Amino acid sequence: MAERAFGVALLAVAAAASGAARAQGNDRSAPTGGRSALMGGTGVALARDGAAPFANPATMGTIEDQRIAFSDNFFTYEITHFSGWNQPGPVNTSQFGAVHLNGSQDESSRFQGLPSTLCLFLTLAGLKPVGEGTAPGDRRRRQKLAFCIGSLELTNVNLTSLSFSGSAPAGSTAQVESISRSWNRLYVGPSYSLYLTDALSVGVSLHGVATAESFVVDGSNVTSLAGGGAAQAALGTAGSGYSFDLAAIVGATYRIGIVTLGASMQVPSLHVLGHYQATSHDEYGGMTGADDVADLTNGSGTFAARPPPRAALGVGFELPRFTLEADASYDFAESGAIKTSLQGSSTDLAAGAITMTPFAAAYAIAARPTLNGALGAEYFVTRSFSVIGGANTNISMLPALSPSASLGNLVQSRTNYVSTSLGIGSYGGGGDLLFGVKLDYGWGQALVVNPYILPNEWSQVSTYSLAATLVLAGATDLGAIGRAVEKVERVVTTGSPDAAETPVP
Repeated sequence: MAERAFGVALLAVAAAASGAARAQGNDRSAPTGGRSALMGGTGVALARDGAAPFANPATMGTIEDQRIAFSDNFFTYEITHFSGWNQPGPVNTSQFGAVHLNGSQDESSRFQGLPSTLCLFLTLAGLKPVGEGTAPGDRRRRQKLAFCIGSLELTNVNLTSLSFSGSAPAGSTAQVESISRSWNRLYVGPSYSLYLTDALSVGVSLHGVATAESFVVDGSNVTSLAGGGAAQAALGTAGSGYSFDLAAIVGATYRIGIVTLGASMQVPSLHVLGHYQATSHDEYGGMTGADDVADLTNGSGTFAARPPPRAALGVGFELPRFTLEADASYDFAESGAIKTSLQGSSTDLAAGAITMTPFAAAYAIAARPTLNGALGAEYFVTRSFSVIGGANTNISMLPALSPSASLGNLVQSRTNYVSTSLGIGSYGGGGDLLFGVKLDYGWGQALVVNPYILPNEWSQVSTYSLAATLVLAGATDLGAIGRAVEKVERVVTTGSPDAAETPVP
């Protein structure tokens, strides 16, 4: 009965912004759920934690009742290397000479936490006492309801106040640059699962999806000219937008002996609303006999960044001491994965005169179809101690960068990732504890300013990153929490956690 079906699991994942949490175009890339994260990001067939509502809501029925999962914490240290940062593209040798900078690459490192996921689970039917689990044969008509908030994609790169000075063929060169990027995709909504039979489970998640983007890419430079004198130039762009969409995930699992088959599908989402505003500037001057030239552009309008349709298949094998799961996911192509329609104005300075021109433009970024895989395993050394590991890929859906001298630079980087993980698990009647590390290697491109062409132009540089993420997850049951509260009360009333309270006459 619903009145007696009270089993709550609180699954929390602390996180923050870091390149290891992935960037635009890396669908479902942030780690979700401690056990699933350590098992290579699997969960389509055998999710047991907060990954279930997002990977396959049909797996929620296997989550134990009266459990509170706590402190699923992810802390990451990442090093990102940028090749050719200060000399990213071709040089106009007729103006600057044969510029060849030593040490033109750059590197950044950061230690941060990763995004948060919070799920509240309620057992509507088929409640099991703690310790009995949800073994096959007694799951029929078991129902669970969950409400979740989860950041499944998040990045926050902040490389500001960068400076460089060096020698050029005609004299000297100096540069200052700042790059800041933020991308976050938050899912909020309920999930429901039902075991139709002891073997077949179905589930559905309904989510409101809020996507937010903001970025600044800006550079200024002063360089000696081959013909004498010097030139100054600057190029920059910035944007900020949000998109709100409605998405649904449907899934099913079917168990055949020791094998569990899982399938889930995120159907095409429904765009509700969005807004975007952007600016750009391009100027140069200082050359002998030439006037300063500048262009300032701004615009605002609609914005849409819908989560991509996604299909996933998984197969899991469960033996008394060994669990293995393999998943594959496919993100479908979209012609306008990120798009905006803007109206604004452009202000130009040339020959000492200012000209203002209104404009209307639309920009769109396509998404490629991508196929990713994940493999994870857990081996129980004893009944209460296990070793967990896995590996997975996350290939970017974004095509190669194509910088634009307009407000259309909606994407400033793209990165592909491969990851591996290893950890240990401790399980007991009063609670569980999982601890491990996840290692990531990423490679891709980033948008930067090329200062050795007048006017300055956008260029792209190659990047690679190395990251290590610490995973700490745990779970306890309501009875253990109740016993802890009783001990605190005894300390207050008797001075000892084990002393019985003096009875009141």
